[in-house]
Amino acid sequence: MTRRLCLVVAVVFVLGLLVAPRVYHQYDVVDCFLAWARASAGARPWGVYTPGAGADNCDYPALVPYLLTLAEAGRRVLGAAAVSATSVLLLKLPGLLAHLAAAPLAGLGLRGPLGKAPSVRAAALLAACPALFVNSAAWGQFDVLLALFLLAALVALLRGGVWAGGAALGLALATKLLAIVVVPLMGLYVGLRFGFKRLAAWVGAGVVVVLVLTLPHVLGGAGRGVVAAYTGAVNYYPYRTAEAYNTWYVLDRYDVLVRGLSPPLARRDDRPALGPLTYHHLGLLAYGAYTALLLAVLARRPTPSVLLWTLGLQLFAFFMLPTQVHQRYIVPAVAFLAVLAPLSPRALVLFLGVTVTATLNQGLDLVRALPAEAAIAGALTTADLPLATRTARDLGAGIALLNVALFAFATWAFWREVVRAGPAAPALADAGP
Repeated sequence: MTRRLCLVVAVVFVLGLLVAPRVYHQYDVVDCFLAWARASAGARPWGVYTPGAGADNCDYPALVPYLLTLAEAGRRVLGAAAVSATSVLLLKLPGLLAHLAAAPLAGLGLRGPLGKAPSVRAAALLAACPALFVNSAAWGQFDVLLALFLLAALVALLRGGVWAGGAALGLALATKLLAIVVVPLMGLYVGLRFGFKRLAAWVGAGVVVVLVLTLPHVLGGAGRGVVAAYTGAVNYYPYRTAEAYNTWYVLDRYDVLVRGLSPPLARRDDRPALGPLTYHHLGLLAYGAYTALLLAVLARRPTPSVLLWTLGLQLFAFFMLPTQVHQRYIVPAVAFLAVLAPLSPRALVLFLGVTVTATLNQGLDLVRALPAEAAIAGALTTADLPLATRTARDLGAGIALLNVALFAFATWAFWREVVRAGPAAPALADAGP
């Protein structure tokens, strides 16, 4: 990477260290993550799954408990209070390091497939991306870490590393179930490009990583907790949207403001929408149809550039079409669109637009979720940044409309640059088996 890019990465990381202890999501960080970390006693990751350990039972797969345990061990060694600037910083450190690592991963790992200049531009976009910064440094979530593992899986495949790609995907699946979204497209690409045997190796590498990370929890008596993180994710929040400013958010506001439905009723996704179909069913059908379209295009042309386009749109579609989606679920899409952005002006416009909406979506919700009273000196509270619920929802509706327009633009750009272009479209450097 260039010296200037290295400077940007360093500045963003230092800024993250400064912001991390002063801005945090009260429920996620204090009521859940720090409470779960204490349940591990700094030595027993499976203790995170103890019922009643936090405001809610831990619903994260196998990897996150290890990170919480390390954070708790560090806090105890340093003698810091359970809720303190030190404990919050240690908790956020994996996300901050993931954001730090994203730039060199793209800048160095994609130099062969993309070329030097595009890979450096992708690295710069990742390093300076405010949507990633808000998630890791301000909010305190693990979506940037998930995005890093997914990007690593992509980089490995573009470089012909099937085993490494499967292992990286295994790390992603052990971080959040959301990683399952990329499996159909990546699996199709591996099978068509490298053959059935290497597809089996790719799957096997991912499964082994997940099992190795899960085994200590099983031996510690928390196997059911890990399984529940996968099986209990769907219908945990039976709403059309869990504060994701997407297609369903627009419909929520319409139903409340125009049709006069009560907000609790309007937001449910398990009520009838079309005959026997609920809104949950409609969301899955729409997402399934969009996925089928992307798979058909990739099957016709399993090239690196088409893989990039389809993965970027698949992750964006996951945010826009199914119900029960959270605001943070757009973060991996932003990361993949950053890699796609240097390849065309349309892709760059798409990345910039989604970065704006993803940053605002997380930022608005974070303001509403700040602590009411500062348990840490200098931390922001809801009194410092007051935001009325009605105001937040009206602003959210505007952002949701912009996301709908961006999704339509993304689909049109994909059609123009990939589908209509056909085999004559320029491809990235080919990675052999």
